[in-house]
Amino acid sequence: MVPLALMKEGSKGVVREIVGGRGAYVKLQEMGITRGKEIKVLRSSGALLVAVNGTKFVVGRGLAMKVMVDVSKDREKS
Repeated sequence: MVPLALMKEGSKGVVREIVGGRGAYVKLQEMGITRGKEIKVLRSSGALLVAVNGTKFVVGRGLAMKVMVDVSKDREKS
């Protein structure tokens, strides 16, 4: 697992854990970034532009560090 903030442009994975406090959790939940959701990084320069459920969001790097994503190659093949 890697933090969302460290993912490369064009990569995708599944959200496995949110390691922030209640405020971060609620903010991410409102954007649809929750456990089990697939997330794709569309742009990674500066703040991240991500897609979740077909909707695009901008997520700051600090908040993105709290989102742990499973980017395993085995998961992508299935």
